[in-house]
Amino acid sequence: MSAEHGEHNPIPGYLGVFAFLVAVTAFELLPLFGLLNIPAPVLLALSATKFTVVVLFFMHLWGDKGINNRLFFVPLLMAGGTVSVVMAIFGTWSLQWPVRTVTDPVTGVKTEVRDSDEVVARYQGRWKGDCNAWVQSAITGNTYCSSPWIAYTTQPAYDALKIVAAVSDPAFDGWDAKSPDDKKAALMKKGEDVYGKNCGACHQATGQGLAGTFPPLAADPVANGGDVSVHITTVLKGLSGKTINGVAYAAAMQPWASVLNDQEIASVITFERNSWGNNGGVVEPAQVAALR
Repeated sequence: MSAEHGEHNPIPGYLGVFAFLVAVTAFELLPLFGLLNIPAPVLLALSATKFTVVVLFFMHLWGDKGINNRLFFVPLLMAGGTVSVVMAIFGTWSLQWPVRTVTDPVTGVKTEVRDSDEVVARYQGRWKGDCNAWVQSAITGNTYCSSPWIAYTTQPAYDALKIVAAVSDPAFDGWDAKSPDDKKAALMKKGEDVYGKNCGACHQATGQGLAGTFPPLAADPVANGGDVSVHITTVLKGLSGKTINGVAYAAAMQPWASVLNDQEIASVITFERNSWGNNGGVVEPAQVAALR
């Protein structure tokens, strides 16, 4: 249409309306993706403004000559004013919700407070992960996840006790090529030394232990041919509250995984399983390594 007939080019107005509607829609959708945390009053104000603009736009398209293109700037200004007023009232200029104003009872000074970014990220409805406990913020009164669910395992603690670089005894050189008798002889000799330095004070040189305190190893069901994995695990990780042959022993045995290497533990267990009348067989260092 030509300017001589007093008509205006509608394209800029249409583009302005379109850009406004896209921007408002983006603000409405961003909270769904956790990118913004806009309060409900602001969202409602944006939606109402968008609705008004759409109505006016279609009134114009349908030929209501009373609606001039320039009137589109009025609802746009109204929309901006409405949003500004609502955001000012609810203190959401940073788009973190909610914000509270705290008044000092002594000085009367008002201070705007908000939750930290870490707390904001854990607001109920925004937090996406599992949660062990929901609590209410003392600052803003909002509910947030105070204890995110975290899978827990004790395995790293046991892994930390592993001997990374065990000091090898020359008696164990060429271990795989040794005969069963040579292996047992090397294990028994080393085991006797390890037992005397680390175990004899409690279990005694005779393997009889101390009545009611430290359990005996002689004739112990585990040491005397019992499950070798139980024996190895006991030495590696310690034990307390042991009952043998109906007798309870109160003292706790420390874990030896961080003190003795695989060769030393295999040796002392072999010694215990083949002394004081026990007949429990030989324990290989590889068996200890597999149970660490």
